Amino acid sequence: MVLFIFLIALTLAPSSYAKTLKTHSVIDANEIINRGDICWYDNKRYSEGALLQVQSFILVCAPSNPQHINSGLIWLKLDKKGKAVYPTKPKTITVN
Repeated sequence: MVLFIFLIALTLAPSSYAKTLKTHSVIDANEIINRGDICWYDNKRYSEGALLQVQSFILVCAPSNPQHINSGLIWLKLDKKGKAVYPTKPKTITVN
């Protein structure tokens, strides 16, 4: 009798997990456009990490300041090793 109850419980357990809920996420398109965490090229949006070949060089959509988590994204060239080349900042400040 115990074996019979165990077998019934064992066969009913997987069927209880078979019912899954389907969920849909709601995305506000205006929020995505206004947030600035996308790169634009040829009137198309690209997310971080997107690669784009323009003529003979490759661009990557990367953070403008990699030290900040929520930094805006910009297009950067890739060097021959595949690393993003950030623009050099001036080392001195001149006041006129």
